[in-house]
Amino acid sequence: MLNFVPLCDIFHLSMISQAKISDDAYNADMSTEFENMKAYIGFDEKDVAHVRALDLELRPAVPDIVNGFYDAITRHDDLISFFQGGATQLARQKTLLTNWLYELLSGPFDEPYYHKRRQIGETHVRVGLEQRHMLMGIELIWQGVIRNMTSDASSATRAQLTSLHKLLMLDLSITLESYKDHYTARVQKHAKASMEEKLTRAEHLAEIGQLAASLAHEIKNPLAGISGAIQIIREGMDQDNEHRPIITEILGQIHRLDATVKDLLQYARPVPPQLQTMRMREIVERVLTILRAEPAVKRVSIRYEPPSEHVILQADEAKIEQLLINLILNAAHASKENGVVDVKTSSTNGNATLCICDAGEGMSQEAQDNAFEAFFTTKARGTGLGLPICRRIVESHGGTISLESQLGAGTVVTVILPVTADDKLTS
Repeated sequence: MLNFVPLCDIFHLSMISQAKISDDAYNADMSTEFENMKAYIGFDEKDVAHVRALDLELRPAVPDIVNGFYDAITRHDDLISFFQGGATQLARQKTLLTNWLYELLSGPFDEPYYHKRRQIGETHVRVGLEQRHMLMGIELIWQGVIRNMTSDASSATRAQLTSLHKLLMLDLSITLESYKDHYTARVQKHAKASMEEKLTRAEHLAEIGQLAASLAHEIKNPLAGISGAIQIIREGMDQDNEHRPIITEILGQIHRLDATVKDLLQYARPVPPQLQTMRMREIVERVLTILRAEPAVKRVSIRYEPPSEHVILQADEAKIEQLLINLILNAAHASKENGVVDVKTSSTNGNATLCICDAGEGMSQEAQDNAFEAFFTTKARGTGLGLPICRRIVESHGGTISLESQLGAGTVVTVILPVTADDKLTS
């Protein structure tokens, strides 16, 4: 009976080999690194002779080993995506594996052999094949070898198979080491590019923010003067004056501009929160009263069932009020006519949770990914600062804000804020 190291031990040994190489020979040249790996696993000239002796018996069986390998892996759904090229690609892959097996059995086990094995790890990173598939692949090759052995289990055959087993582990170690190196390089490259992009974007946003703040400051006072003058003109008109609706529309547009200016100023020059003790239930009810006259809110139903216990927060009441107004208005705008917006509050594990749920249009994945980015908006009108301001408010209070959305199904925004030590007060 032949007993060899199981797959889990192959993995363990290959990981030990990687650690050894990392400690002792990482900075050595490739040929020295390969020799170190062979020495660690114990693959010597005697093993080379044993493997080449098996070549005579196993070479005719290579096609069967290859076919058995691909019969096994193409039965798994998670690997089907790697064979989109159909029969042509499968035939090409079989040729590559056949050549790999011939080299495995014949050598020479020199530096070019080592580089070819490293290229396999690099390829696996490029195509997105996971490391576990390498481990399972080596096991399938080993099973194919055992299945095709026709010799008796003599001591000579056992020694030869032991040497081949060492060589398979050596190949696995090389491939995993290469995979690790190339995957790490790819992650570092991606992280660097992502960081550079974020820094560039942050610089641009800072410049835009400064410009916006300057413009907003210059616009705010003249806008207030214009608004005051227009109101005086309207007050001097008769109620049935044909121009009165036009004046009212002008005032509405001024109000919209003023709101935009305020958003720009608040985002560009945020003010630290002024903390005070407040009850979440009371501020939610006050905001719902304020919003009752808003056109967007009039076309939907707002459902809010106060919890049986008050949630006590140390927070800036004005900022939490603005947070609620922004989120509820967003949900109302996203909702269909006669839709429902649910406002839910609760307190668990030392945190206050606020959820705003709508059954509106929902958001694409791109919109979700960028929802909290400044100046990103999918609306025809809007500055794209509503949710970024909400995030700043939440984070300035030590909390978190997140959203989940599905196109056609609606959006849920969840805010979690820390509560005070005495976080609950019976109503």
